[in-house]
Amino acid sequence: MSYDYGLKKISKHTGLTGIEAKNIAQAFKTKNLDVETVDWETIGGDLYGHGSRVGGVKHHLKNMYAIDLSSSESSMGSDLQVFDAIYDDNIRNDLMGIHERRSKASRFMDINRKAKQTFKPSNKAGVKKWRKNPNRFDIIGIDDPIEF
Repeated sequence: MSYDYGLKKISKHTGLTGIEAKNIAQAFKTKNLDVETVDWETIGGDLYGHGSRVGGVKHHLKNMYAIDLSSSESSMGSDLQVFDAIYDDNIRNDLMGIHERRSKASRFMDINRKAKQTFKPSNKAGVKKWRKNPNRFDIIGIDDPIEF
């Protein structure tokens, strides 16, 4: 069975498209499983009780055929998390540099007072407001008072 045929069969019967169907087809290929061993029509018909189609397909494959696809998923999700972490670190370093260029008295007062609005470093609109008035707004991890 070819990879494309398996992908088409999965998409046709389950309604999965794009990366979702590709991940399942790729998992079958890497585990040396034949797509024909699964009754995709039955799985596709039983998806309506689940929150997501992907979750329903994985659930049925695990329960009906003892095929666990969780360990062979694409690393795309983890790659995106790594990218987001690097991006957040770069933003955080830039904002920390801006904060450290302020006067010592301003930084001390700002850290000891809690602002009415606190933003994440990834919130562009919040960072823009903070840059204009750093004493009125806080950025998490930059100038927010740490509370435990």
